[in-house]
Amino acid sequence: MSRDQHPAPRRATLADIARRAGVATSTVSRILLDEKTLNIRPETRQRVLDLARELAYRPNTRARSLQARRSFSVGLVVPEIDNPAFTAIIQGAQRVVLERGYSLLIAYADKDFPDQDLYARLVEDNQVEGLLVTTIQTAPVFDPVRWSIPYVLVNRERGGDDPKVMVDYQAGTRDAVLYLAGLGHRRIAYVSGPLAHYTGRTRLAGFKAGLAQAGLEFDPALVVECDYGRMQAESAMTGLLQAAQAGWPIPTAVCAANVAVSAGILATLGRAGIAVPRQMSVLALLDTFVADMLTPPVTAVSYPFIDLGRAAASHLLDMIEQGVQPAQSRPLPHNGITVRASCGPAPSV
Repeated sequence: MSRDQHPAPRRATLADIARRAGVATSTVSRILLDEKTLNIRPETRQRVLDLARELAYRPNTRARSLQARRSFSVGLVVPEIDNPAFTAIIQGAQRVVLERGYSLLIAYADKDFPDQDLYARLVEDNQVEGLLVTTIQTAPVFDPVRWSIPYVLVNRERGGDDPKVMVDYQAGTRDAVLYLAGLGHRRIAYVSGPLAHYTGRTRLAGFKAGLAQAGLEFDPALVVECDYGRMQAESAMTGLLQAAQAGWPIPTAVCAANVAVSAGILATLGRAGIAVPRQMSVLALLDTFVADMLTPPVTAVSYPFIDLGRAAASHLLDMIEQGVQPAQSRPLPHNGITVRASCGPAPSV
């Protein structure tokens, strides 16, 4: 070994923790596995947990899996890998999974190249012990009856009593509409995601609720769908403007399903010579860091997606370890509306 090379630091073992805690190695193992039947003083348990953190103990997953005949892994299926919301969900889930001694396998359900066997490979080949599911409307088809395995739907709804963790899209959209109404806007459009999907339906319900609370009538002509992409949003917004030119009153504000949709709306308004926000305000119903990069920066509703990932992973691991389905949790509230330069008072008529 050269003078500049140093051996890698030795990885802490159960024996290291046991020696410093003054307990048996088997006791350390049982504490870290959170065995409910272990009868031990709380202060001893806490001392072991503190030492494990201090020594940056990381379990030998392969040895533990062989000994327990378990994989100590869970799967997370996402429909998009470039969407900051899913990135945040992954971050939150990863933190909980690692804290509790598991591994997280992430699978991408590519809608353009559907893989009908994706869930089967996770369960049957990778032997995951549970699933976090963020895609159920598109391939691969999620069929929990096929596998006897715990699962949690993440921000998804199938109309049944599935274990699930959600954010409150309905309340967030309602509050966005009320914010625009508070600026004097009376004719508010909505460029939505697919209304056949849970998120599309839920946001539309919130849009209607906001209008009703503000004393405004719902006009279905002001709601158009797109597929969450910028190009589709440009086409949808172009259609709204063309309808206005044909005699419909032009909206003074528009809600966008997400920031990518708001980018398409801004591009269309720019080509049409409509100034934002002087002539039309734009508000995204789901915030990401990209909103600050647009011109003008886009006002948006913020959601706690890292907390969503943490809650979902915690529920799933509780199901795996305790064998019971957790009680349904209330939707996580939004973090408020981040006000930027894309919204302003309604133009005077």
